[in-house]
This record gives sequence, structure tokens and C-alpha cells, in this order.
Amino acid sequence: MIFDAHAHWISGTQPGGVDNLEYWLSTWELQGITHGLVMPLQALYDDACIRRENDEIAAACARSRGRMIPFCTVNPAQGEQALAEFSRCLNELGCRGLKLHPWLQGISLASRGVDELSELAGESGAPVLVHDGTPCFSLPSQAALLARRHPKTNFILGHCGLFEHWREAIDAMRHAENLWGCLCAPHLAALREIVARADIDRLLWGSDYGFGGADHIAYRRELFDALDLDADRREAIFARNPSRLFRLA
Repeated sequence: MIFDAHAHWISGTQPGGVDNLEYWLSTWELQGITHGLVMPLQALYDDACIRRENDEIAAACARSRGRMIPFCTVNPAQGEQALAEFSRCLNELGCRGLKLHPWLQGISLASRGVDELSELAGESGAPVLVHDGTPCFSLPSQAALLARRHPKTNFILGHCGLFEHWREAIDAMRHAENLWGCLCAPHLAALREIVARADIDRLLWGSDYGFGGADHIAYRRELFDALDLDADRREAIFARNPSRLFRLA
């Protein structure tokens, strides 16, 4: 199994229409991806798209024969409305986790709304994937502090610090044992350091597919292959870790 832990469904722009699930799965097959989680994108820019995009993703994933794992989003600034939507996504749509993007959504990870959502996520066994690597609200250290406040909730650094904050991502994962890292976007030298110094059992691989084309998958697969990891560590990152975190059958 090769699990892509970072992919986005873009409403209205899937080739052949938003319901073209076969196009999505065929792209994965061409790139060697067997399973993955699918998150919103437009809803991160526009609160008016949140409910619609959550519904679309859940419907597509439900038809994917278990290959696509749905994540939803809400805007924590909406308070009770956000909690209600997250609860609906978990209990009615079958979503497995929550995506937050502090930079695009204009929120602080230290806000009351984020804390309330994190508590609900922990109670439901749903991981929270946080965009990181973009100042001023999306730093790995801020995600680590959030994780320390909510030890029963698993959090994921969506990019392991991107290009400039990967050292901070390593320290952040060491600071919080419930903080995971997705190897999606750091350069090769950073990836080498992350897999050498971070807990291998809390690392995932992701492509950011949907945010860009299929070449995102190929490029990030090539970067990962260049690490020359042994079979056990590759299996951990590609399969064992996501199976455990996302409760795959």
C-alpha cells in the first residue's frame, strides 16, 4: 500500500465534473497510489463553500470502495456553527478527521475555537491536519503547543515546516508525542534530516495532489525514493503509520 496523506478535492474543477471519481482514482493508479485522504481546498478560502465541499468529498469517498478517506474543514472563528458542522461531518458524513489552515482561514491555533474543535476531535478519535510552515499563524511550534494542550488528540503537520521551518518541525514533533509529520513539500536535504531525527513511526507521506496536477505526485515520489530508505522504514511511512492513524481496515 502507498497512502497519500495530503490531497485536495477542488470543487467544480475536476476533469469531467466534480463527480468524476474515476478520473481521480485512475490518476492515483498511474502514480502508484493505492489509498489516501482527501481534504477540501476552496472551503479554506471561502467559508460559503464549507458545507458544500464537505458534502462533495464525503460522497466521492463513499463511492471509492475504501480507497479515499474523507477529511472535512470548518472555520473555528464561527464558534458553535463550526462545532455543529464538524459534528455533522463526523456523525452523518463519515469524515475521519479535520483540516485547518490558519494562514488561509485567518485563525490562530491558540484560539478558543480551535481548542473546542480539538477537544471534539479527540473525543471522536479524529486526527487534525494543520497546514504549517507559513508565518505567522502556521508554524510547527504553534501546532506543538496545541498538541500539548490536547494530549488525547492526534495532530499532523501538513508540510513538516515547508522549505524554511523544517528544523522547527523536527523539534515540534519531539516536543509533542501526539504530533505527526507529513513529508509533503520540504526539499531533499530537509527530508533526509527529518527521517533521520524524527520518530519514524509518526511520519506520513503526501503529495498535495489536487492543489497541483499529477506531476506533484511524481515529483514527491521521486524525492522520497531519493532518500534510499530501507524496506521497513518505507513500509512504515507509506502503509503502517497511516493505517494506524486513520484506522484503516
